[in-house]
Amino acid sequence: MPYLVHVMGDADRAALHKHFAGLAHHDLRMRFGRSPDAAWLRLYIEGIDFGRDAVLGVREGATLIGVAHVALFDGAAELGLSVLPGHRRRGIATALFERGALHARNRGIVELFIHCLSENEAMRRIARKAGMRVLVEGVDTDAWIELPPPTPFTLGQELVARQLTLVDLAIRAPWRTAGAERTQA
Repeated sequence: MPYLVHVMGDADRAALHKHFAGLAHHDLRMRFGRSPDAAWLRLYIEGIDFGRDAVLGVREGATLIGVAHVALFDGAAELGLSVLPGHRRRGIATALFERGALHARNRGIVELFIHCLSENEAMRRIARKAGMRVLVEGVDTDAWIELPPPTPFTLGQELVARQLTLVDLAIRAPWRTAGAERTQA
C-alpha cells in the first residue's frame, strides 16, 4: 500500500511529541542510539530546524504513525526514522526512507547516511534494501549511499508528492472538523 508522506513544520511539534511518547523505551533507544528521557526528547523536538532539515511523517487519521528526520549538512544528510508499534512491517519505514532520500537528492546532497545500533535489525534491513553500504563495528552500524544529482524527473516526483499530501489534507479537513464538532456536542 503506498503511503502519503507529509512534509512537517513548526505546527507539527506537538504531533512529534505524541509520536515519540507512543514509542517504548526500547524503541526510543533503537531510534536515537541512546535512552532519551522526556527532557532530552523535548529539547530534540524543539531544536529541529524545519528551515534546514526535513521532517517527514505518515499519518493514520490524526495519529502520526511514522516519522523520518533528514538532517542536512554540507553535502551530506543523516536519516533517522521511527514507526509506532502495530504499524511496522507494512512499508511505512521504506516509504519514509525513499521520500527522505529523494528530498536530500533534490537538494544536491551527495551522500545519505544512517547511524544506528548494530542490534537495530530493522534499520539495517532498510539500509541493505536501499543498496546502502553497511559497516557493522561492534555496537554501532553505519550505512551510506551516494546520491545522484537531481533531475527534472526527481524534482517533479517530489512536487507531485507534496501536491498529493496537500490534496489529502484538504479533503480530510472538513471531516476532522466535523468529527471534532460531534465530539464536543
